[in-house]
Amino acid sequence: MSLSSSFSKPGQGYFLVAASDDIVFSRVVGLGTMNNSIAFQQFIMNLERKAERKFIFDLSQCDGFDSTFMGILLGISREAKLVVLVNALEEHSRILSEVGIDRMVHLCDSPVELPAIELQRLESRVVSHDERQRVVLNAHENLVRLDSRNEEEFGQFVNLLRQELGEETPL
Repeated sequence: MSLSSSFSKPGQGYFLVAASDDIVFSRVVGLGTMNNSIAFQQFIMNLERKAERKFIFDLSQCDGFDSTFMGILLGISREAKLVVLVNALEEHSRILSEVGIDRMVHLCDSPVELPAIELQRLESRVVSHDERQRVVLNAHENLVRLDSRNEEEFGQFVNLLRQELGEETPL
């Protein structure tokens, strides 16, 4: 499995979000990467009643994503009532399928227009090196636990992060 794609170009990205009592809307603008996914995960962690909420991710402005974003998305899918990805490109769907996330979230193939709601831009905050490494480790452990095929792609990286963080237990 190869995750290299046309999405592997340099660039910045960010999340636009809005939350109601039962739905969280999120639009990924540009690239969904380790750098901006941490702020998004922090936003999600601060939400109450995650298990009762539906999460809708609009990928219409998403240029691509990395494995950390996918692992965080997978973590959300395990806690939420429902996770739906809308306006995904064929390339998005292919990559999500390669790692098995398509079994955990709903991919909507037809174009979807989100309601006219005000989305707020999430600003990244400075995190320590260890905190960043722990988020990245957790995201990649999610991917490896999802499908044993992902261990070939991410297992060595997970073991390296565990060693760096002093968690010596290999996969």
